[in-house]
Amino acid sequence: MCLEETFDKAASYLQTLASELGSEELLRFYALYKQATVGSCNVPKPNWYQMQARQKWEAWKNLNDMSCKTAMINYVEELTKICPTWEEDVKSEPQKWVAVSRLINEEEQISDTEKTFLDWIKEGHQHKVQELLDKESKLVSVMDTEGLLPIHWAADRGHVGIIELLIKHGANVNSQDTDGQTPLHYAAFCGHLDVVKYLLSIGAESIEDKDGMKPKDVADVNTLSYLLSMK
Repeated sequence: MCLEETFDKAASYLQTLASELGSEELLRFYALYKQATVGSCNVPKPNWYQMQARQKWEAWKNLNDMSCKTAMINYVEELTKICPTWEEDVKSEPQKWVAVSRLINEEEQISDTEKTFLDWIKEGHQHKVQELLDKESKLVSVMDTEGLLPIHWAADRGHVGIIELLIKHGANVNSQDTDGQTPLHYAAFCGHLDVVKYLLSIGAESIEDKDGMKPKDVADVNTLSYLLSMK
């Protein structure tokens, strides 16, 4: 089996182990995958408040000019260390790669009585979001101290149902944060393909942010091919 085929099978097999791996291991695999399939990091550093995105970016960036071949070899070797028998277990046909580097939310836990509207959005509590919006629809347009609107957070976390609620209550699908990034930027970067598809279906545009970057320019491998196919 050639290196590329072995790498593809390894990437596919890793999906079955994702829930058993720690954040550092997932970051390492994410970075090696990006380096192997894209090359050296070629996207701008995420904003400081995008903690998970920055961790992913830094892990990839730290590989510097590692060649694609070396990245593939290291990826396979890392997987073999974790599961020496993976090649015996892998299925004959590799499944489509799904980004598994989405880190567990390690934000400080707070009680329900202390949670804000954005806290409920970040945690994906759709019923609570619905309840609060029914009482006060203008919540959809309240920008937080980090320069994001509720729809940006919902897109960042991949909550399609909550995005639908926000749109229903007046949120703009093409809302831009203080850096000019739209919900489509966030969904594309984080690899939320279902969110990307939904946003496009309701009129999301490919808008440049203040750095001149469009959603496809920052897209995760899981969403890039779909965005390119929409041309």
